[in-house]
Amino acid sequence: MSAILSADDLNDFISPGVACIKPVTQPKSELNPQHVDSSSTISETGEVEIQIDSQGNPLEISQIDTKINKADPSSTALTPAQISLADCLACSGCITSAEEVLVAQHSHHELLKAMEESSLASGTEKVFVASISQQLRASLAMAYDMSIEEMDKLLINLFVNQMGFQYVVGTSLGRKLSLINESQGMIHRKEEGKTIGENLKNPVLSSICPGWVLYAEKTHPYVLPYISTVKSAQQITGCLLKNLTAYERGIGKSKVYHLTIMPCFDKKLESARPELFANHDGADNVPDVDCVLTARELVTLIDESLGKYQLVPKVIPQTLLRKDIAEVYKSAAPTNWPFVQYSWSNDPGSSSGGYAYTYLRLFQEQLITTQNYRPEDFSMKVLQGKNTDVYEMRLLHNGNQVASSAIVNGFRNIQNLVRKLKPGNNNNKVGGLAIKVNPLVARRRARMSKSEDSSGASASSMAPAEIADPSKVDYVEIMACPQGCINGGGQIAAPAPTSTPPAAPAPAHAATSTTDVKIAVVLNKDWVSEVLMKYNSVPMFDLSLHPEEIAGFIQWSQEFEKEFDVSEQRLFKTHFNEIEKPTDATAIMVGSKW
Repeated sequence: MSAILSADDLNDFISPGVACIKPVTQPKSELNPQHVDSSSTISETGEVEIQIDSQGNPLEISQIDTKINKADPSSTALTPAQISLADCLACSGCITSAEEVLVAQHSHHELLKAMEESSLASGTEKVFVASISQQLRASLAMAYDMSIEEMDKLLINLFVNQMGFQYVVGTSLGRKLSLINESQGMIHRKEEGKTIGENLKNPVLSSICPGWVLYAEKTHPYVLPYISTVKSAQQITGCLLKNLTAYERGIGKSKVYHLTIMPCFDKKLESARPELFANHDGADNVPDVDCVLTARELVTLIDESLGKYQLVPKVIPQTLLRKDIAEVYKSAAPTNWPFVQYSWSNDPGSSSGGYAYTYLRLFQEQLITTQNYRPEDFSMKVLQGKNTDVYEMRLLHNGNQVASSAIVNGFRNIQNLVRKLKPGNNNNKVGGLAIKVNPLVARRRARMSKSEDSSGASASSMAPAEIADPSKVDYVEIMACPQGCINGGGQIAAPAPTSTPPAAPAPAHAATSTTDVKIAVVLNKDWVSEVLMKYNSVPMFDLSLHPEEIAGFIQWSQEFEKEFDVSEQRLFKTHFNEIEKPTDATAIMVGSKW
């Protein structure tokens, strides 16, 4: 495991398989031309042996020459087998991708290699651009004890003035377009043949967390029909940034190298999904994102540069800090980048983008506009779940529920949700969904009911408080990391705990490490809370309060689609596939052990 990414660091990390079960194939071009015509396959080369030459290189020795032609056997050099992120995404041998593949193909070393190759190229140089997420900015601002505005200026200074990037933008434009498309799709789905206040049969599940989506594809394919097909801010931003940069610079999109800085390692997986950019617009198979780094990887890049790159210089130029932040944002973006004033803003709701909250607020605005409802007649009710990573929001009109959404963070809670959505459970159905009742809980409730009857207390006064049930809402915002994206596995962690030495030597069996772990957990919770405060200090732009701006976003995106010949499907939509489990007995035995 790398020093940056480890099982201890990742939230809900599931170790990859012991061995990769992807079959190894050999391209036709690597076969000996004496035995291969245009229609040949690898099986037509006959019996072969694998030998190692004096240099340690693997060779394929064909036996067909000695058996048929009585000639000396021919040999073909074999190239090392390689596994890509796309291979891992299409394989059910591991629930998550192998960490080695993840780091090797999306690392700061790969970024520096691409920069070096571009600088040495003649006439084929690439234009480097970057997009930065809100959670990343909050994590770095917390780590360096700075305001968001100061950190934004330093980040832009690092990429543009030190690393030679052409443009740097925030991911807010992509997020707002994603929020609008997600909410409008939900509103259309809810209003299509549904009366106000009627819950849909099954909730729509968000797809902006690639870790959760990959988990669903590989282990719970029955929930795939419920998963939203709207792209995340990362991918929408990448499509916009590459097209606008290529147009402004007069180059092809393949010449634009897009780096995005995200809070989570799983975002690397998302960028590698071929269905996000392939087979939509003819020959347009250029990925929207070339490299994904996290906050911790960015800090490692700076540390390993030995002073070449400095995020926070020892002496920060006052001219940089005195610059108006709006002008800094504008100067760093392409000249044709729209809504620059909002491109670094935040959105109300959760720290993962506010998808569940925005849907309810935009649905409220829809009712006010189309049904002439009064704003003062609406209210929001929040129900807590069994832990702080689950809660439900209900939009009420004069006390009646008209829409609902929920937040579900962490794999433990995700597993509870998908169990309720599994078809065929008939233990105890509520609203069409199977819910298992613990016998001990049932007996305890029965005793409480008898005690209540004997005491004469009313049912209403003794009724337990409602608990959030995400399986019954309209929309569920799902994140694999506990506490959401603000606590992503790539965020900068809390400083290591320093425990006070004991007055007397501790016994040999004393569990001091356990104490340190408890201290670390408390410190991390406090740290994440502080990072969340930094995140919430990013200037907010509530879409529900600016319906005219929503119309502007939609109109601009439609004009973009026409001008750049990019379909709405290519810009905003994706799809997901069930990943079939291997049928080969050896592959199952070797690759599915954890």
